[in-house]
Amino acid sequence: MGCIPSKSASQSTPAPSTMKLHQLIRPDIYKNGKRPAFSAAYARAARRYGFETGRNAGFAKRNNVVVKVKSKHDKDTDHEVPAESIQNGALEYVVPVKIGTPGVTLKLDFDTGSSDLWVWSSELSRASKTKGHTIYDPSKSSTAKKASGTWNISYGDGSSASGNVYTDKVTVADVTIPGQAIELAEKLSASFLQDGGNDGLLGLAWPQINTVSPKSVPTPVENMITKKLINPSVFTVKLGRGDEAGFYSFGFIDTSVTPNPITYTPVDNSQGFWQVASSSWSLNGETRERSGNTTILDTGTTLLLVADDVVDAIYGGIEGAVFDNQQGGYKFPTNATLPDIAFAVGDTIYKVNAKDFAFGDAGDGFTFGGIQSRGDLDFDIFGDVFLKSVYVVCKSIHNSWDTARVTDD
Repeated sequence: MGCIPSKSASQSTPAPSTMKLHQLIRPDIYKNGKRPAFSAAYARAARRYGFETGRNAGFAKRNNVVVKVKSKHDKDTDHEVPAESIQNGALEYVVPVKIGTPGVTLKLDFDTGSSDLWVWSSELSRASKTKGHTIYDPSKSSTAKKASGTWNISYGDGSSASGNVYTDKVTVADVTIPGQAIELAEKLSASFLQDGGNDGLLGLAWPQINTVSPKSVPTPVENMITKKLINPSVFTVKLGRGDEAGFYSFGFIDTSVTPNPITYTPVDNSQGFWQVASSSWSLNGETRERSGNTTILDTGTTLLLVADDVVDAIYGGIEGAVFDNQQGGYKFPTNATLPDIAFAVGDTIYKVNAKDFAFGDAGDGFTFGGIQSRGDLDFDIFGDVFLKSVYVVCKSIHNSWDTARVTDD
């Protein structure tokens, strides 16, 4: 198993006849190129990975609660982060998925950092009064069956989701999975109930972090492979910018995205994530080594989170860049000249597009940086800020997985 990167042409829109491509949709709150709030995106990452602050991180998870710290130099707790902010912190894309017979189409958040398929359901006590969501009702599907087990996801901001498990027919793009386990939400905390962006989540990470008990259930991609529903055994993702069309594909590699060969690199799944080597990075063309460093590739995280020494080097090279104590991260003058920044996946370095590094308006003529501190984690998190610059192919070889990266810019 190895890795081969390549430069590509600009992204193409998938042809309508290519049914194996599943186009991404941006929720209404993110139309016209809008992004999640910077502080919410950062707090969501702290919740997911549970990190404590380092020199530069403005958020941390303490006593199972996500908090903002007072400043770069004062790591005492400033305040707890509202749960609804964290829930909406990285939801930039949803995907239509059909469940049941005759079937209902739900908009699900596809997430390479989790392994549950859970949906808003008729078992919610307020389901009949729910607005802005499509509900899955197993009693209206002739192929639905009650399964054993329950599920319960608790988040560091105090929010939670839980319920029962059914099996039913699930169609993703043109791939139909019979007997797929579906986790029905029976209870949702207030933060989820206030979130109008999606109707649930479809996890694409490794099966061992699935939360169904007493026994975890196969993920949709796992079933696609074991039931031989796709050939080749791959899924891919191309995230768009603004209102560009992006897509996921299953059993299909869209070669129109790039004229260059795909490069594979081995995956460490010991923590359940898509974790790969990232032992170097470059600043303005100067390569810097980070021996033994790894990163997690996560579509459920918005920012690109790296070690403090990397953060210091990046913002130290931008004239006028400062740490914003109120918002909890680095910002720079909007008219500043940005450096060329690139990070390795496997043996190859990929450039971060300046459009993505400039994350969003920080007020007073400043822009938030999309690259921030990973806190005390010993690995990086490559979220959407990085992933928008590459075409990702996740490939199964002899029941193990590789990832591929192909540059897009």
